[in-house]
Amino acid sequence: MADIQLLDEQEVSRRLSVSINTLRYWRVSGDGPNYVKLGRLVRYDALALEKFIERNLRVSKARAAMEEKRVAL
Repeated sequence: MADIQLLDEQEVSRRLSVSINTLRYWRVSGDGPNYVKLGRLVRYDALALEKFIERNLRVSKARAAMEEKRVAL
């Protein structure tokens, strides 16, 4: 089994540039990254956090239109 790196709320908050309260809201609403609950502790798997960021990556509409034009040529 590969080494799993668990991050605390403060680290995830810093990496995503969101408040800890936002992370807590996301956990309740099911919108945020997957997390691990260890007793009272909440931890986030670093790899799962990367996947969450990738899933939420968006390309601006202007850039998408430019790339679409480039493909059409």
